Amino acid sequence: KELFAKLKINQATCFWRDVYTNGFLKGDDVENQGEFPQENSVDAIFLDLPQPWLALDHSKKMIKKGGRICCFSPCIEQVQKTALELRQQGWKNLETLECLKRHFERRVKQEQSLFDDVQKKVCTDQNKR
Repeated sequence: KELFAKLKINQATCFWRDVYTNGFLKGDDVENQGEFPQENSVDAIFLDLPQPWLALDHSKKMIKKGGRICCFSPCIEQVQKTALELRQQGWKNLETLECLKRHFERRVKQEQSLFDDVQKKVCTDQNKR
């Protein structure tokens, strides 16, 4: 919530709860009294869960027509299981993206200019005399 405020994003709702069991609607969950969205009221849901396919039924109830769902999964097996469940629920236009962490090294490459070549030749020619 603090990050959303810092980035001046005021149309996002963020809360923590067991979405596998309780979903996203306010119910008997007394631990989290934050703002709860209404059914069919959200544009997108981001799931960073070990088993996102278990929260898809609840997610589908929340998303507006034309909305999107994004699941973060580190293993291809999780991706496959989630994609299978999304297809079975009627989701269309599934897309899988792979995010790789890659370290970049800066290497300094000395460029040799035409001037350097001419200067070396002149020096070599002078040494021959």
